[in-house]
Amino acid sequence: MKTFKMLSVIGAAALLSATGPALAQTFTVAVVPDTQNYSDIALPQPRGAETFAREMQYLADQKGPKNLAFVTFVGDIIQHGDGQFRLPATDTAPARDMDTRAEWDIANRAVSILSRSGVAFGMVPGNHDYDNYSWWAEDGGPGAARPLAGGRAFSFYFGPTSRHFAGKSWYGGATENGLNSFQTFQGDGKPFLHLSLEMDPPPAVLDWAQGVIDAHPNVPVIISTHEWLAPSKTGATDRANGTASLFAGTDHLSPDQIWDRFVRKNPMIFMVLSGHAYTPAVEGVSLGENLRIDHNDAGFPVYQVLQDFQGNTVGPDGQAGSANGGGGWLRFMEFDVERRKIRFYTYSPLLDRYAGRDGEATFGVAASYSEFELDFPEQLLTRH
Repeated sequence: MKTFKMLSVIGAAALLSATGPALAQTFTVAVVPDTQNYSDIALPQPRGAETFAREMQYLADQKGPKNLAFVTFVGDIIQHGDGQFRLPATDTAPARDMDTRAEWDIANRAVSILSRSGVAFGMVPGNHDYDNYSWWAEDGGPGAARPLAGGRAFSFYFGPTSRHFAGKSWYGGATENGLNSFQTFQGDGKPFLHLSLEMDPPPAVLDWAQGVIDAHPNVPVIISTHEWLAPSKTGATDRANGTASLFAGTDHLSPDQIWDRFVRKNPMIFMVLSGHAYTPAVEGVSLGENLRIDHNDAGFPVYQVLQDFQGNTVGPDGQAGSANGGGGWLRFMEFDVERRKIRFYTYSPLLDRYAGRDGEATFGVAASYSEFELDFPEQLLTRH
């Protein structure tokens, strides 16, 4: 995760207000933003674990009602990497070295609810999911925390051989380190390809992803990756860039480099989904949303959408700090085939609330990024 101060350039993309009830000919793709605060054993538990499980149960229950075709997680599944971190000393307690396998177990139990539902899904690691994210080198610690490296824990719990994905017909394959994978799903009887890419993927991963796309010609592609857009309260649509601080000295690529080297060159990529970035919370309210639309080399639009609600701690009682960061918020994208529209909306099963309804500034700004519509891009209209 990364916090951003508000930016100051007005974006050009026009957002449309959501319309009335969905028509019958629809299917839905759901996005699970950063869940790290639900898994974090240094935060109130079991409150966080219960929120994580509630999100997963809601998604499982919506398989039929929403015609839920696919679910994607955009990273930061847990908080402290491979399970080793140090709590600093306080006035009442000395520093403590922690074993956070419990965080992976919290996540694993929650994801198992979705896994048992039969809904196809994909997962990517965020910066907090790399093995050494919370390591320390001094005093006999496990080693350096930067650059980020290692995905042993993530791959063990959520890699291709995990019980969530092994043998699933919709799980297409993964890179050797288990941090990148692809899935296929059907929407309105037509195939879609989903690429789950690690944070700021290096060139070798893009080469692998290109091979996957080449093996699925003329199929619309959605990418999920942890870092892509920065949030903004003023309409700026800058891409994020944590590569220099998190992956210094490696060949990991920034979102801008990935756009130039890979995304813009593939005409069937029509959406990039991300998390990671949010603004500092004010009274338990934070903004972690944005939308950017660029056209690829074929002239087709690519919708780039940020959703990260981890800074929001307002719970069911309406008080800041009464929920673990995230507040149960989920993003939904309803594909209306008859109207040729994608309706984006944001709902929390913890709060039983929709963000941005009736003009409410749920995340401190106008509802533009919480509930809106976009036209079906050419990638969905021109395929055979």
